[in-house]
Amino acid sequence: MATIFQDGTLYASSKLDMVNTCLLAIGEVPYLEGTVVNDLPPGTDGDTARRLIETTMVEIQSRGWYFNTDYNFILRPDIYGFITMPPNTLRVDFGNGPDRHRYTIKNGKIYDYYNHTYIIDKELTADVVWLVDYAELPPEAYEYISLRAARKFQQKVIGSTETDSFTSRDEQDALMHLQRRQLQSQDYDIRNKRVSTRVHNGYLVAGLYGNKGRRDF
Repeated sequence: MATIFQDGTLYASSKLDMVNTCLLAIGEVPYLEGTVVNDLPPGTDGDTARRLIETTMVEIQSRGWYFNTDYNFILRPDIYGFITMPPNTLRVDFGNGPDRHRYTIKNGKIYDYYNHTYIIDKELTADVVWLVDYAELPPEAYEYISLRAARKFQQKVIGSTETDSFTSRDEQDALMHLQRRQLQSQDYDIRNKRVSTRVHNGYLVAGLYGNKGRRDF
């Protein structure tokens, strides 16, 4: 699906559309609808854009946003004691409590640093950041990722500082829209006396305190 309606707005929502955004940024003709992006010949501008978009998707989403983070997510070991995470897991955050430095994700499983084992004998609670697909991105996130990838692609392919500055302004505007949506979706409170020491997506304005919905440490 190339476009969808959300809140009455038509916007692109596929990897192909992101690739075409990159191509348009350097004045290239976009691919036709139905083009299979993963089948583009290696070394072409389209294939370069595809690879850059995939890394940008991970880069931006790994910060953790309202649309791809599950707070207080219960992790249960299987009958063998393993907690195996799905392949689209980007980050597992155990908060600021006693388990903060004890557990991590390693080789797709939760690993116990203290006991040097993958065998976990209890349920764990963590905030999990997922990698979501293109069609699942909200408009603000899709726009930001698309423009950031286009700006990096433009810089990589033609290296023009003049055109790059224009795209950079677009990218910064898109980031502001995403940050605004992030703040609107979460219960940040400047009156909360308990300041969270957890870094949340790395882009929150200084002075905003912890999310009320998150577990209290």
